[in-house]
Amino acid sequence: MRINEIKKDQDKRVVKPRDPNFQAMQNLRKSGASGSHGDKTKDIPRKEKHKGKAYDINENPVYEAEARIQHAEDLVFFDGARGAKRALGELKQLASGGENVTIKWDGSPAVIFGRNDNGEFIFTDKSGFSAKGYDGKAKSGDDVEKMFMARPGAKNNPEGYKALAGKMKNVYSTFESAVPESFKGYFKGDLLYFNTPVEKNGQFIFKPNIVNYAVPTDSNLGKKIARSDVGVVIHRLMDEEGRESTLKDFDIFQGSKLLVIPPITIEQAPQVDDSSVRRLEALVSKNAGAIDDFLNDQKLREMKLTDLPKILYAYLNSKVDTGLNNLGKGFMGWLQTSKVTAPKQAKIAEYVKANIQTFSAIWQTVEGIMNVKNDIIGQLDNQKGTVTATINGKPGGEGYVLQHPAGDIKLVNRSGFSAANRAVER
Repeated sequence: MRINEIKKDQDKRVVKPRDPNFQAMQNLRKSGASGSHGDKTKDIPRKEKHKGKAYDINENPVYEAEARIQHAEDLVFFDGARGAKRALGELKQLASGGENVTIKWDGSPAVIFGRNDNGEFIFTDKSGFSAKGYDGKAKSGDDVEKMFMARPGAKNNPEGYKALAGKMKNVYSTFESAVPESFKGYFKGDLLYFNTPVEKNGQFIFKPNIVNYAVPTDSNLGKKIARSDVGVVIHRLMDEEGRESTLKDFDIFQGSKLLVIPPITIEQAPQVDDSSVRRLEALVSKNAGAIDDFLNDQKLREMKLTDLPKILYAYLNSKVDTGLNNLGKGFMGWLQTSKVTAPKQAKIAEYVKANIQTFSAIWQTVEGIMNVKNDIIGQLDNQKGTVTATINGKPGGEGYVLQHPAGDIKLVNRSGFSAANRAVER
């Protein structure tokens, strides 16, 4: 992929089965798979000074569950016709430039680190940060190690957990020294490597999860990697209540031992299939009223089917294993084998039957958006540049994130990365 390094002011998982950390990482990913909306108290801005600048950790805050990035095609389920139009509009805009599209790094494990209001350094993960039955906000390397080894998974896989806990303990001091003592708040991200990556044929090679990354040693990013001991990609800032905001200043970190990877954006704009986009836009416009009525919150609430969008989403995810084509046609069969209760199954079946044309239009739209998106991803994956990502020797990584003020959209090939990731997890 051809990409460009953004230096400043720009706005999980498991490892390969042979690694002793495999089960430990898998359990950690599962333990952090769900989130909550957190404490919905009034957002009170808190500013910190760093290098003479006011730093607002609560700028445009959102809660963790609200911060999740949706697949482009999934916007149809949760935002109806408006979501479909937004997805198509954003994909179409890529033809004029990709400066707002960044690499979605396949890091592991997830980490949260920073300083509390007393200035104490905290290093943990999502489960530890939000723990209720114990203090998971580790304040030392020993605390981190004890936390991981006390988890239920450690009894089933002591070797894997011991190895992972040891690595997390060892990098504690590297993270601590990188965060200024004046900073208050937390960083949420994923580890990319615990030690300086190995060098092979003039490239640094590292594989945090299932994606293999290669970075030329003589590139700007490669030179930073050479000076580092640990690598991490940061997704968001967090406060004590779990409210999240965007990290814009990547110069906030001290020293070079912890490399916080800055946003990496594509340099060459992809071609977009205009004819497919126009056909989909016409389809959405023709069925907009019916789609929105089918997914209307109040209507679904009265029918006690408020989770129908999530059920449609779950069905689509299940198709990753069996093939992402002819979407919707096997929905009824899947529904009968799902965990949806029998009474709700009957309601959904009756509702779909009464609105079969709209149901079909929804899936035509979802599949169409997915096809346009995958074509764009394929082009980006084959561009040459600073970072080369491959899965099982084939071009491609986890995907890309399309950054937008209305909410970021992820561009992930479900038949590629998602399928490979699910296969490893099994």
